[in-house]
Amino acid sequence: MSDPSVSQLPAGGTRTRRTQTISTKLTPEEERELQQASLAAGKKMAEWVRDVLLESARRNQSEAGEDAILLTEIVGIQLFLMNVLSPLTRGELLGEEQYENIVRAVQANKARTARELFTRRLRTTGE
Repeated sequence: MSDPSVSQLPAGGTRTRRTQTISTKLTPEEERELQQASLAAGKKMAEWVRDVLLESARRNQSEAGEDAILLTEIVGIQLFLMNVLSPLTRGELLGEEQYENIVRAVQANKARTARELFTRRLRTTGE
């Protein structure tokens, strides 16, 4: 028995049947612009629009992940500098063991600290 949500492709493959619809309103100029773009890509407009929307959504998700990585590394640098410069400003020298402990602590805490800073920022911008 075949699954109604799966369709057969000519090459013998299968794909999940598309059943969801999203609509939007366009001006005649916007519609012409999309038609021209889809023609240039050699696709039907609905197929081209679907591809562009999915590509954009996937790129945004990827960029958000990259942003989180960058934020984590920037927070790590900030933590490192604060922990190293604080004793130096008081005229204290760091021993090798102290330095290694700071590096380990920064590596262990930078992701959690970045998440906390991000959450705090979301709370303050959302109010």
